[in-house]
Amino acid sequence: MARIDFHPLWTVEVQHAFFGGACDAIEFLVPPSTQRALAGAHAIARQREGHLHILYEANENALPLSPLAGRSFLFGLQPREPSFELITVPQGLPSGDTALWRNSPDADALTGPAAVRMSGEQLRIEPRSLQRPLTVRLFDASDTQCAQVVLNIGDEAWTPLGLFTRGTWRIEEDDGNTPPQSWRLQVEPELIGAWGLLELTVDAGHIADGHAFTLSFAARSDTLRYYVVANRFGEAEFNQVQVLDNGFAAESRPAIQFNRVLPAAFGAGHLAPGLLDPSGSARIALFEAQASVARRVRGPSGLELHRNGDLLIGNLPQPGADRPDAQFVVHLSQS
Repeated sequence: MARIDFHPLWTVEVQHAFFGGACDAIEFLVPPSTQRALAGAHAIARQREGHLHILYEANENALPLSPLAGRSFLFGLQPREPSFELITVPQGLPSGDTALWRNSPDADALTGPAAVRMSGEQLRIEPRSLQRPLTVRLFDASDTQCAQVVLNIGDEAWTPLGLFTRGTWRIEEDDGNTPPQSWRLQVEPELIGAWGLLELTVDAGHIADGHAFTLSFAARSDTLRYYVVANRFGEAEFNQVQVLDNGFAAESRPAIQFNRVLPAAFGAGHLAPGLLDPSGSARIALFEAQASVARRVRGPSGLELHRNGDLLIGNLPQPGADRPDAQFVVHLSQS
C-alpha cells in the first residue's frame, strides 16, 4: 500500500502589536478556486491556532507529486472580530479597494498592502480618474489587451459585456495628457467582501525545507484624554488635581506626560463642556497626553489621578479593543 506523506510548504503567522506578538486575529479564507488549484498541485491548506499551513504531497523520495515552483495561490483575510479596525493602524487604501499582501518582489517576505479592486465575473469598472474623456483599457493576466472604451462626461463606469474568468486583470486609464495609470482588478466572487487578500507564489527554495511568512499589523495610537468633572471643589483644591504616570519605571517605558487644558481652550476634537456638565456648576479640566500612545491588550498601568499628593483614582481606564477613541470622563465629588 502506497504511503502518503505531506511536507510543509508554507506557514503564515499573524502578528499584531496590540497583542504583543503572534495572535489568531485573522481568519484565512480558502475560496473554491484556490481549493481546486491546491488539489491540482497535490497540496492542502489547514488552519491551526491562528496559523495557515500549506502542505504538499510527496513521494517516497520526498519530492512533490506535482510541480510546484511558480504556482500562485490566493487566500482571503477576514478579521475574527469587528474591533480589529479599532486596534489597527489604517492601511491607507483608496475607498472601495481591498488590501493585498504577496511575496513579491521578494519571494521570501510579504510586501504590502497594495490596493486591489474586487469583482465578480460580471465586471463594472469605475475608474479612479475623474477626467473625461478617459480611455479605459482592460488587460488579462498575460497582459494582453482584451477591451477598450472611451468614457465621456456623464459616464461614471464601464460594464464590459460577457463573463470574465477568475484571476488577475489590469485596468489602464489614459486621459491623453498624463502617463497612463494602471491598477489591479481581482475577479474572485467568493472573496468579495473579504477584508484583505494574501497571494503566495511558490519559490523553488520553499520546497525542500518549507518557508515561514509573517503578516504583521501595527497597533493604532490614540491621544489619551481624561476629562475631570468635579463637583463641590474649590478653585484652589481643583487646581491641585493632576494625572501622573507612576508606572513607567516598572514597565520600562517612557513616562507619559499630560497637559492640563481648561474648557476655554477645548478644540473641535474635544468633548463639549456642556456635554460634560449640563448644569454648568462643576469645575472641568482635561488632562491630555503630550504624545499619542499605542493601543495594547494591556495598556500602560500606573496612570493615576492625584490631588495634593493623595491618590484619588489608581489605574485610570485605557482604550481597549471596543472603544473608538481614548476619551474618558472622570467624575469627582466632595460631600
